[in-house]
Amino acid sequence: MKDPYAVLGLDRSTEHEKLKARYKELRELYGEQRFKAGEEGNEGARKLQELEEAWVIIGANIESEEKFDSIGDGDCYGRVDGLIRQGKYNEAQDILDSITDRKGEWHYMQAIVFYKREWLTEAKTQLEMAVQDDPTNAKYRSSLDKLKMTIANPGMTGNASNGGAAQQQEAPVPQQQANDMSNCLSTCCCAYCLTDCLCTTLRCC
Repeated sequence: MKDPYAVLGLDRSTEHEKLKARYKELRELYGEQRFKAGEEGNEGARKLQELEEAWVIIGANIESEEKFDSIGDGDCYGRVDGLIRQGKYNEAQDILDSITDRKGEWHYMQAIVFYKREWLTEAKTQLEMAVQDDPTNAKYRSSLDKLKMTIANPGMTGNASNGGAAQQQEAPVPQQQANDMSNCLSTCCCAYCLTDCLCTTLRCC
């Protein structure tokens, strides 16, 4: 399909008022042309139809962008979080798509949506971008570390509903290792604790 903005001879970065003005201008032009005789009239009718189809998309984009611009990015992320908790991933994605200033928090929330869809590689990429944007953010770094562990240990499961893109339960371990580390496992409640115990056991061998 042809880029709807190209039908107007503009691009998506154009201000909304200019898009609206251009649409009205072309609609009048093609509306008059379609009543002319012969091929010129046919061309006008074809272009008018193309314009109207393009405006359906552009108009929806404008409405969405104006709606979310009015509440601010901070509130948008709060809404995204709420929708994710409700399992409404498509609606959460729509809000994220409407945000043009995509910094660390945007990539973090996008990672959670991807993680919930079980797109782990894509989630990891987004978390890496979040960390790159804000290297001192402990939340981003912790989520990335946990997700890397999940990818490296497929037996693990995760839960992003509480704001973490990769919070895991313990991975299954062989029965002999479980017996040897029973005291340690009794106090471990996450993947990091389990890893520490495994490392301690290996050093003692």
